[in-house]
Amino acid sequence: MTGGYFYWERASWSEDWRDITIDGHSVRVKIADTPEERERGLQDVESLGRDEGMLFIFEKPTLASFWNKNLKIDLDILWIKDLQVQDITGLPREEGPGVLIVDAPSEMDMALEVPAGFAKNLEIAPGALILGL
Repeated sequence: MTGGYFYWERASWSEDWRDITIDGHSVRVKIADTPEERERGLQDVESLGRDEGMLFIFEKPTLASFWNKNLKIDLDILWIKDLQVQDITGLPREEGPGVLIVDAPSEMDMALEVPAGFAKNLEIAPGALILGL
């Protein structure tokens, strides 16, 4: 696993980390399962290891939207339903005025933010299974 680090105030975040696998590839994820954690996401994070990410868990399937407000790194968002990747969307860092908003293609119960290129580099595609939750 590559060493990465997060730049958030840990006192305001749960310490819920998990190791999961996606089609046999190990990923260490920070769990975002409260409204506050989901709203903040990876804002102001300046570095993320190539096999690290943030897993957003929703109470029920939802048509989630993500924005790039204060996003310092380019991301891939893996949209997940029933532990299976449904789609993958890129979310670039914030540059210039305004923010970019990306929407889930349909109702999802999870979303995984990982460094941009993660899915392509590991040949992760829709249909990939998530294990370890």
